[in-house]
Amino acid sequence: MAILFATVFGLDGYAQKKTLDIEACMSWKRIDTPAISPTGRWVTYRVSLMESTSENKDAKMLHLFDTRTRKEILLPGVTEVSFYNNDQSLYYVDIDSTGTEKTILMALPSGKKREWSHQENFNPVEGTPYSISVLAVPKDTVKHTPAFSRLVIRDFRKETTFHIDSVSYYRLYDKGRSIAFIRNQSVGNTLCYGPLRGPYRTLYQSDVKKEPTAFSLDEKLLDGSFRVKDSLWYDFSLKKNVCNLVFDKKEIPVPVGMEMVRTDLSHYAKFLTFELKPSALIEKNRKEPEPDKSFELELWTWNEFEVPTLQRRSRYRSMDLPKYVYDITTGKLVEAAPATTDLLAPDRAQEIRYMLYTDDTPYRMQREWLEDVPFDVYSIDIHTGERKKIGTAYRSIPKWSVNGKWAVMYDPIAQVWNKFDGMTGTITDISTAIGYPVFERMHDKPAPAPACGIAGWTADGNAVLIYDAYDWWKIDLTGVRKPECFTKGYGRRNGKVIRKMVSNIDKDIFGPDEKIMVSLWDENTMDEGVYLLDMRGRLKKLTEGAYTYTVHCFSDDQKYCIWNRQNISEFRDLWWSKSDFSNPVRITHINSQQENYNWGTVKVTEWTNYENKKNKGLLFFPEDYDASKEYPVLVQFYETHSEGLNTYHAPLLSSAMADVMYFVSNGYIVFMPDVHFTVGSPGQSSYDAVVSGTKFLIERGIAHPGKIGLQGHSWSGYQAGYLVTKTDIFTCASIGAPITDMVTGYLGIRNGSGLPRYFMYEETQSRMGSTLWEAKEKYLSNSAIMEADKIRTPLLICHNDDDEAVAYEQGRALYLAMRRLQRPAWLLNYKGEGHFLNNPAAQKDWTIRMMQFFDYYLKATHEPRWMKEGIHLKERGVDQKYDLIKD
Repeated sequence: MAILFATVFGLDGYAQKKTLDIEACMSWKRIDTPAISPTGRWVTYRVSLMESTSENKDAKMLHLFDTRTRKEILLPGVTEVSFYNNDQSLYYVDIDSTGTEKTILMALPSGKKREWSHQENFNPVEGTPYSISVLAVPKDTVKHTPAFSRLVIRDFRKETTFHIDSVSYYRLYDKGRSIAFIRNQSVGNTLCYGPLRGPYRTLYQSDVKKEPTAFSLDEKLLDGSFRVKDSLWYDFSLKKNVCNLVFDKKEIPVPVGMEMVRTDLSHYAKFLTFELKPSALIEKNRKEPEPDKSFELELWTWNEFEVPTLQRRSRYRSMDLPKYVYDITTGKLVEAAPATTDLLAPDRAQEIRYMLYTDDTPYRMQREWLEDVPFDVYSIDIHTGERKKIGTAYRSIPKWSVNGKWAVMYDPIAQVWNKFDGMTGTITDISTAIGYPVFERMHDKPAPAPACGIAGWTADGNAVLIYDAYDWWKIDLTGVRKPECFTKGYGRRNGKVIRKMVSNIDKDIFGPDEKIMVSLWDENTMDEGVYLLDMRGRLKKLTEGAYTYTVHCFSDDQKYCIWNRQNISEFRDLWWSKSDFSNPVRITHINSQQENYNWGTVKVTEWTNYENKKNKGLLFFPEDYDASKEYPVLVQFYETHSEGLNTYHAPLLSSAMADVMYFVSNGYIVFMPDVHFTVGSPGQSSYDAVVSGTKFLIERGIAHPGKIGLQGHSWSGYQAGYLVTKTDIFTCASIGAPITDMVTGYLGIRNGSGLPRYFMYEETQSRMGSTLWEAKEKYLSNSAIMEADKIRTPLLICHNDDDEAVAYEQGRALYLAMRRLQRPAWLLNYKGEGHFLNNPAAQKDWTIRMMQFFDYYLKATHEPRWMKEGIHLKERGVDQKYDLIKD
């Protein structure tokens, strides 16, 4: 057994602490838009209330923190700042009382400000003393000169300027010391380059007016490309001072009356992909028919792609066009894919024989009963035009390797990764040899289990790194080497899940000297560590503990980073440190008021459920818990929760579920059992986990009969409704937005998305795994409404009439059943609200009434007047009847 009684704390230390109330729940704050300056010295962020209000003044204040001096500069009304001059200065846009925008320059760390007073915008170039921006010069009617654009280069330290006229587009290189630009000329534009102050060389002179308009430039290799009138494709090299015509699009034999659209030139200019559509002239002459507006008919057809509720949302493309490939070397044109498909081209391939395309046409209608639209995968030989189906009913898009030689694709039916060879067109299983599953092992929905995923690729493109449940595996796509466990089995051996962390520097392509920041999550303790993983598979610990970590971003040189950590008692405050997590500095402590309130502790508890399987859950205690006393217990759950042991629960107004910390602070124990489902029996699965866990708490003296409440919303609202038809162990239950009748639920339409709800039952959350007609008895036996006469538990039902996910009639039906059976039940409908409450006033009301309901049944407090008397139509908004009836 892993449980676990909380320590019996002495009461003296908590005598002065308050319990959380509604006002306190509205006082908790969050950190928004954290950022770090290029050198890592400065950190910016803003603070706002979690419960948004019109008086949230803090949200309009930008905090500027100096990591050297540990001092802050406050910038009221500033949205964002930009640093320059090696972080010795910043600038921002300020709006004065008249609505006029002004650019303010601030020296750091002094905070001294001055206004940018020049006509052109301030646009500093890092590493230089210059601001460079384009200024529109108006037409001069006296000198008879037309309007033109002027590139102004201003030394903001010396206040001297020079300029280049008629520049429409530019790019800097050589650390801002050189420039390439397009100069507009009457005959045709020119592409020029050179040192920022000149002289400039002309690389290309166009004879087409107003062309080219832009170009791409690799600032390291100093090569790039541009188009002229989207017809002539050029590449160039500034190092070699050469510009070459790659090809002329006019050479492609396009049928008369058709034009090329969505053109894409491969990285090495080996091939061009495009689609063909009727020419603009033909489209212009085509007249759209005028609809008959005398009446409107909505026709539902049994075999169309989409029901009318989806057609209004235009989910599919308005125009499907055939896809073509033009081989620039051979000059051969091939129709690569039909109009209804998506072409997957190996952009970086040096040589090419095969491409892939996906076709979801056979499955489009099935979107209504499948989680995602599946698709078939085809290969196309671009030399012969031969097509071949190589994958059926895939769910994730194949990915080409960096070098374009192989595509890696996950087969959800066989549950293996396959390799497609772009030169031979062959398919090879690359993951079975690993010896472990490469799909999500805890997946308990009817839909095929998704893959654990791809971590990335080696820089040469010859290997892919994929996940299993714990480790990384390196798959040699050349086929020379066998799959090797890249992380050397460390994850599986120690029960730790190794995954790449998300930040502003995470990448998918790893060089030979790469060090990848990864998370190691311990499935037993739920602790997390941040490590570095090198390309030899070696792990180096940076930090680890009973926390959940998030890395926000790194400085430009990657020497410093900002991050947060959290657990039950520590809020997600902002930290700064070196990139190895050494010398950490806590920047914020925005919810210090927590120290004044009776908080909570949390433990993982484990028991054997009614399926004779180990079951885990979270158990929250008040921090002043005394094991010699009896406490009311609130059982609240959704699916699984134990993995969230180190999650901070800020006290908030309830928009649906009960707020955990609010209840714990007010003297409740909260139990959140994990529920793992058996397809076809979701209700019984919930019963086996939740009721067995609740009885376990009774046996351990933590919960006491007559003092146990149940709460659930949406999917757990369904489960709560089912449970009270099977057991009287719960003294009362709050049920929100539930499906109570699986038959009408299955045949309903989600008001938000317009989707029929079949998919929820056949493939996803409702976990029936069959159509209604294949499992009639199961649908009926899993419907709480069919067994409502067995309910002896008083119910507080909350379901709103504008619910976009679950039909309001579902919750109302449960109330009507209880009313007809004359069993205690209340239905709360916040008019105009959806699946969750968005109106803060409604959230406040729901928080009050839910607590009063549980207090009355579990703490034996006086009954609130609204429960006794109800609220008549004429009393709405006039008398909320929160007051308690005194004996």
